[in-house]
Amino acid sequence: MPVVSGHASRGVSGAPAPSRTSLLYRVCRNAAHVLFRLTGRVRIIGHENVPESGPLIVACNHVSYLDPPLVGSSIHRECRFMARASLFRNRLFGGFISRIGAYPMDRDKPTRDMVRQTLRFLEQGYIVVMFPEGTRSSNGQLGPGESGIALFVRQSGAPVLPAAVIGPERMLPRSSRFPRPARLTVILGRPIYITPDTPRADIVRAIMRAIAELLTEHGAPAIAAEDRAPEEPAPTAGP
Repeated sequence: MPVVSGHASRGVSGAPAPSRTSLLYRVCRNAAHVLFRLTGRVRIIGHENVPESGPLIVACNHVSYLDPPLVGSSIHRECRFMARASLFRNRLFGGFISRIGAYPMDRDKPTRDMVRQTLRFLEQGYIVVMFPEGTRSSNGQLGPGESGIALFVRQSGAPVLPAAVIGPERMLPRSSRFPRPARLTVILGRPIYITPDTPRADIVRAIMRAIAELLTEHGAPAIAAEDRAPEEPAPTAGP
C-alpha cells in the first residue's frame, strides 16, 4: 500500500501556513494550556513532528469533550476543528467557537459546504484537527474510523499526522459535568504521506493503526478496530 511515514521537513503541495495567528486564537490557546496545567500534569510528546508550514490533517483518538482544546493547545500553529453541528445551536457559543477555529459538521449527513470548507482550510495552509472515530469512545478504546477522513486526504493531498491523547477520559469522563485532576499525555506522531490512488479503506486502516501504535507505545494498549476480528474485544490497560 502506498503509505509512507515521513519527516516534518518534507515538502507538501499547498499554501504555506498563515503567517499570523489571530490574537483571540492565541489567547484561548494559552488559556487552555494554563488551565490544563493547573488541573493536571500535561506531557506533550512529538512537538518536532509538526511541520512548520503547509496543510496538515491531525487525526486523533476521541475520548472526551476535552480532546479538541487539549490537542489545539499542544500545537504551536493555528488549527481548525470539525465540531458537531449541535454545538452551534446556541448562537453565542457557536459564534465564539467559530472565531477560534471550529466549524460545524453533521456526521450523519455531511454537506458539500462542510467538505468545501475543510478543503479550503487545507488549501490555505491550516492544520485541520479531525477525530476519525466520529464520536467519543464509550470505553476508552479505539472505535472504527469513518471513511470521511479518507476523502479529505485524497482530495487535499495533505499529509496526516497521527495523534493520541491519554488521560482526558479520566479528567472529564462521559458521566461527569466537571473536570477532575488527572495526568494528561498528548502524543504527536510522524506525518504519513498517502498517495491519492490509495483505496479509502486502506487510508482509514493506516491512520487508525498509527493512532493505536502511539497509544500502545505510551502505556495505553490499543488495537485498531480495523485490525481486530469481529469477536475480538479491545485490549484493556493494566491497573
